This record gives sequence, structure tokens and C-alpha cells, in this order.
Amino acid sequence: MELSDLNQHFGSAGRIVFREGPGNHPIAVLVAPQGVCEVSLYGGQVLSYRVLGFQDTLWLSPLAEFEDGKAIRGGIPICWPWFGKAPEGMPSGTPSHGFARRSLWRVVNTEIASQETILTLELTDSEATDPAWPYAYRLTLTITLSDCLTLELQTRNLSDETIVYGEALHTYLRVGDARNIRLLGITDEPLTFTDTETHDHVYPKTDLVAIISDPDMERLLAITADDTSAVVVWHPALDCDLSDVSLGGPRHFLCVEPANPHHVNGQITLNPGEAHVITMRLQPTPPNSAN
Repeated sequence: MELSDLNQHFGSAGRIVFREGPGNHPIAVLVAPQGVCEVSLYGGQVLSYRVLGFQDTLWLSPLAEFEDGKAIRGGIPICWPWFGKAPEGMPSGTPSHGFARRSLWRVVNTEIASQETILTLELTDSEATDPAWPYAYRLTLTITLSDCLTLELQTRNLSDETIVYGEALHTYLRVGDARNIRLLGITDEPLTFTDTETHDHVYPKTDLVAIISDPDMERLLAITADDTSAVVVWHPALDCDLSDVSLGGPRHFLCVEPANPHHVNGQITLNPGEAHVITMRLQPTPPNSAN
């Protein structure tokens, strides 16, 4: 759908506008009384979430590539129908983290209320699939901007076979300096991070409630999630040698990823017609708000 058609059918003056983004991919800009959110239709990927009085909650690499067939580094990539390396038995060359983050999603609905702005995207097997995933499905991503940012990802099995899949909301959270932050709520003791070691762990966690305490950005960042089996915490070392991460980039992000991954036998099984929803919420608050 052309930008003019998107704005005519789904736009709303002052609240939702569609514009051309890098790589000629449409971007939806959502505005609510509390903040602004930007979403790339390529990947169904939230790129930015800004709340009045705070810097952007999300980190987007300045070297991110916005090209067909490539993943965008930063924001909230949708990892589906698997997280991490492709499961055993998949054809050689099957991409990590699935194909949803490399597909163009379709706008199906927008809603405006006094305190919230809602965008609903959809991806189906008729629009994007992979030879390794020969099933009929419908992915529905609902993004709600209100006093927090809420993502709801629903998977519905439209095939006549039982399907088993994994997923993650691969969230890149912006921090002032990763060496100075503390991640609370994942383990009994706060997690801390360094320049020299990569932190890459899957923690079994059914109902995620975590907080990043960030003195450099003078904020707490709350992350909650429902209907997950794990949370993945990833922070690469400074010498990570990722082509789309600039020198020093790892100091400015931490990935906290609600997930249902096969790594911990947390994958989801859906019979024909069944659906499952994973939900995540983000909200920055002042550092004294926890008192």
C-alpha cells in the first residue's frame, strides 16, 4: 500500500502518520499525550519510544541496515518462528531468529482514544514464509502507546497440523553506560555488565518484572511481560566485532528479551485453530519513583 493510501485509510491528524523511512520502507509515527513511538512496517519493528522528559527508551544502531533480506539492528525485532539459531533439521542457510523480522508487515487497523494510540500489524503465510516453515499462520502485532509502550504478539495456527514454534521480543534498551547500570528482578542479586565479557544467558522466567537502574540517564526503566517461559539477557563485549554496531556501541544498550525459546524447552505448541499471545510493556520513570 502506498504512503498516501496508508495515511488516508489508517492515519489520524496529530496522532498517526505514515512516512517513508530508510530503504524506502514505510514508518508509522504514533503520538499520544505521554510520548511518541516509531514503527517500521519492515519487520513490524518498533524503532523508537520517547516519553516526555526522558531520552529514547530504545537503542537503534547508527550503522543499522535497512535493506530487504537484512535485519535492522536495534529497536524491538520480532524473532519468530524461532529464536536464535534455527532448530535442528532446518535447511542449511536458514536465518537465525526466523523470518518475521525480515518481512514486510501489513497495517490492518489503527485506533485513537484520549490517552492511547494503537497500531495493529499482520503477517501471514500468504505474505511471508520460509521453505523451512510450510504452515499456514497469522501473526498479529498490536502496539499500544499510552502511559507505557505495550506490544502484544499473537500467533494463530491456521493449518491443519500441530505447529511448534519459538519467539522473542528482542528488545534493545538504551542505557547511558552499561558499566554503570544494574538489572533487577532477573536473579536474586542485581546483574551488572562489563566491557570485556559478553553476557548471553537464557533465564527461565514465566512472569517477567524487571527494572534497569540507570544513574547516567537518571531513570528507571521497567520491563514486564506475560505468557513467557524465559527472558534472554544479552550484552556483547566492547570488541564484539558486529559490522552494524559502532565502536563503543555496546556501552549504550542492553537487550532484555521476553521469550519462548527452544533453548529451555519453552517453545509453544499450537493445535489447529489455537492461538497464543506474548505481551511486553516498557515504561521509564524517574529514579526516585521506586521509593
